Amino acid sequence: MDLLQFLWQKKYQLVKPYLLLSAVMSLTACAGVSSVNSSEQSASQPELEEVSAEVEPEEVASLPFNAELVYYILTAELAGQRGQIGVATELYSKAAMVIDSPILASRSAEVANFTRDRARISRALDRWLEVDPDNAGVYVMQLPFLIMKGDFDGLIESMNTALQLEPEKTQQILVQVADSLSELAQPESGMSAIQGLELYKQRNPEALFVSAKLAAYYQKYEPALIDINQVLELQAGREDALILKAEILQRQGESNEALSILKKSASKKDASDDLLFAYAKLLGENDKTAQAKAIFEKLNSKLPENEEVIFALGLLGLEQKQGEVAKQYFSQLISMGDRGKQAAYFMALAEELEKNTEAALIWFASVPADSSRFQAAQARYVNLLADNGQLEKARLHLKLLRKEHPSRAEQYYNFEGAFLRDRKQKQAAFDLYSEALVLYPANQELLYGRAMVAESLNQIAAFEHDLNKILELDPNNATVLNALGYTLTDRTDRHQEALVLIERAIAISPNDPFYIDSLGWVYYRLGDLEKASEYLKQAVAIKPDPEFIAHYGEVLWQQGQREQAKQIWQQGIKAAPDNKLLKETMQRFGQ
Repeated sequence: MDLLQFLWQKKYQLVKPYLLLSAVMSLTACAGVSSVNSSEQSASQPELEEVSAEVEPEEVASLPFNAELVYYILTAELAGQRGQIGVATELYSKAAMVIDSPILASRSAEVANFTRDRARISRALDRWLEVDPDNAGVYVMQLPFLIMKGDFDGLIESMNTALQLEPEKTQQILVQVADSLSELAQPESGMSAIQGLELYKQRNPEALFVSAKLAAYYQKYEPALIDINQVLELQAGREDALILKAEILQRQGESNEALSILKKSASKKDASDDLLFAYAKLLGENDKTAQAKAIFEKLNSKLPENEEVIFALGLLGLEQKQGEVAKQYFSQLISMGDRGKQAAYFMALAEELEKNTEAALIWFASVPADSSRFQAAQARYVNLLADNGQLEKARLHLKLLRKEHPSRAEQYYNFEGAFLRDRKQKQAAFDLYSEALVLYPANQELLYGRAMVAESLNQIAAFEHDLNKILELDPNNATVLNALGYTLTDRTDRHQEALVLIERAIAISPNDPFYIDSLGWVYYRLGDLEKASEYLKQAVAIKPDPEFIAHYGEVLWQQGQREQAKQIWQQGIKAAPDNKLLKETMQRFGQ
């Protein structure tokens, strides 16, 4: 994770309030936290969860209970506990209509949010707005749905209202806006929405800062720098702004300037731990590992339980090829519970570094399925098995993964096919792809993978069949059009047919050097040396790929420009001495 991702993920930790209805008569004692915090709930969360919040409950008015209301609430809570979120939503919706209660209306909206059903969520939000129009939370909860509808004018209006209602929550609301935009909106729309807010127009430093973060997330670094510089004009020395500016400069290749910005602040006695961490991370990214390690070790002494610092020290150990040192830190993370669920993966890398193959295999196999490193761990595991002569065991592991994770079966089939191709197990790969295509006949990656293996096995009819199947599903797939056209050019005499396919690919992506090379090559096969030379020269100019050079040199040779052909080939062989096509081409012409 780079510094910008780290910064983006260190979001303000907002309390997530839930009505605690262990007993229906305790409804009036629910945590009365501002509903802005409630809005942090995401429509993408799959099930209800209960989070205890250490906050002082506010006094709220008692509800006028009656039998109907008690029935709805109790039954809704039971349904929620059983995972029947749709039922719970409908019952809470009915309860919210019985009385004009902001508490019930907000709870109804929270529960509806888990259904991902826009109609239900919209109905609940409308009711909440009706009974509690001065609550900023209802406006913030509308965010994802306004974005998904493309109603950015409505979004701006709602967020302006929320910010006016609860100005003391400006930071939290702006962060929530930016989070939702980063997840759901295209860059242009997202930036326009942030910059349409009244606070942004008023040069409010929090709005400018969030705009800069969002722009950096979208990789729009120049506008991000403009905003962050304005923040620093208004709040000189603001640390999170300095960290963000340094990261943007690092992304732009201005590493010296990035380091100088944080170095000055990090040298101050009152520099925060976050700033020191960011500076050390930036040092590490610029290969100043000794300095980075010194700062991380200092932070580790001060904050011995900080998992991010321990993790960083472990990564530095790996980078410095110090497997035992890395193992020490990752072991510590594991003993602390490894909340990030990544330590086992890096323990495996450390064991691999120390040539402890069996230990590395055990650690790779122990990476939990819900870890962000799970897929990478499986790839390393099977490759390590194969590298140690256990190809069949590696394949058995992939077969078991398909059974244990059926939703990922297609992905694992594709991985195993590529794995076998890389290890020159062509027939095994072809058979595997064929097995997979019985189950997933329209999977384009599987079709393309089998086609590539078929071509290498000289099964041109099977190759053509699979690529034509992809074109039935995706007629404008330029990669497939070019692959089919090039192979028909190179392996058959159907050159006119190949020309049509390649020209279609060129029309879709006119500046792709691979397609231009194919076009030059098919003109060569058609006997038009002038056009062939023109296009191949263009392809080489865009990308001096050794195969383009082999083709271009051959055409020059056939045009009688033999010295130029030799010169081109020599340049290519110098850059890629082991390229098979280039070497074979030169040998055919006695070079």
